[in-house]
Amino acid sequence: MNAIPRSLAWGLILSLVLTIMASAPSWAEPMAVLVVTPRVGVAGESPFGQEPTKPMTLIRVGPRVGMSGKSPFGKDQKEYFQQYDVAALFRLPWGWQEKSSGLKLDMRLLASAGELAAAGDTSLMATLVPCLALSSPSGALSIDVGAGAAVFSNYKFGAQNFGGPAQIVGTAGIGLNPFPGFYAGYRFQHFSDAGIYGATSLGVDMHIVEIAYRF
Repeated sequence: MNAIPRSLAWGLILSLVLTIMASAPSWAEPMAVLVVTPRVGVAGESPFGQEPTKPMTLIRVGPRVGMSGKSPFGKDQKEYFQQYDVAALFRLPWGWQEKSSGLKLDMRLLASAGELAAAGDTSLMATLVPCLALSSPSGALSIDVGAGAAVFSNYKFGAQNFGGPAQIVGTAGIGLNPFPGFYAGYRFQHFSDAGIYGATSLGVDMHIVEIAYRF
C-alpha cells in the first residue's frame, strides 16, 4: 500500500536493524547503557527516572488468533484473512518510570511465527517488531505501539497481491494481567509494503486476540 511514505519504510527498517545490533552482543550477559542521574531540585528536571539496567528477558509467550477487518489505511483488502501464530514478547534493557505515579515506560521486542490464510491460500509468516510500552506500576495493564518487519513465504492470496515477501508491520496493543502467570489482550496489526513493490500491491489490517503465559 502507498499509505506510508517510502522514506518512513526505510527508517523503520533501519531502526529494527539498530535494535538487533544493540542487543545481539549481549544475549548471555546484561547489557550496559549510560545512566545519567537527574539532579534533584533542578528546574526542568525530567519526571521520568531511568530504571536500573537489566538484561534482555522474556515477558510472555502464547498463541494468537486474528481476522482481517475494514482498513483505516487506504484501500480495503480484497480477501478475508485469518492469522494463527505464536508470539513472544521480550523486555529490552531500556526503561523509565514516572516518579509521581509509578507508570513505567520501556522498550520491548515482539517476535511471532505462524500462518496467514485467505482465499484457499496459506503463507508461513514471521514478524519482528520493536515496541514502546506504557504499563501500570503493578503491570496489570499495559499498552504498546511499534513498527517493524515481516516475511511471508507466499504473498499472493486469491485476488490480493502483497507485492513481495518482505512487509512493514505497524501495531498497537492493549492487555491485562488479571492474575499471576496469565495475559489476555487485543492487538491491531497492519501489514503493508509501503509502496516498495509498486502501486498495485495491497496490504491488510488484522484484529488479533492474544492469550499468553506471563513469566
